[in-house]
Amino acid sequence: MKIIFIVLLITIITGCGEHNSSTVETNTGDILANELIQTDPSADFFILNDRVYVRNKEVKNGQDDLGESLGKIESHYIKEGEFNHLMSTKLPLGTEIYRIKNENSVDQVIVKVNDRLVIYKALPEG
Repeated sequence: MKIIFIVLLITIITGCGEHNSSTVETNTGDILANELIQTDPSADFFILNDRVYVRNKEVKNGQDDLGESLGKIESHYIKEGEFNHLMSTKLPLGTEIYRIKNENSVDQVIVKVNDRLVIYKALPEG
């Protein structure tokens, strides 16, 4: 009985101690962005909610297709740096990103660059 109590006590003490983990978390978006930039250093893409969006096509007269605002580009990618939310490789700071009106998914979004509208498509994860 004493042995069971001692084993239980040791288990509780070691289980409640601080764990110093050196594990670095990497999400799928970071992996895809790094692969893309290594394959094509001039790629035009941005990160939104851990997803990578790549330039697809320009839209003519698409003002009516703008849905809710999803954010604005906040930073530029610096060679061999980390990728962050609302970071772009090409788009100017402050560029607005919108959901496509009446679309439930955000697999494609519209970006407003000056007076032009451009569709960016999310890369599939996995």
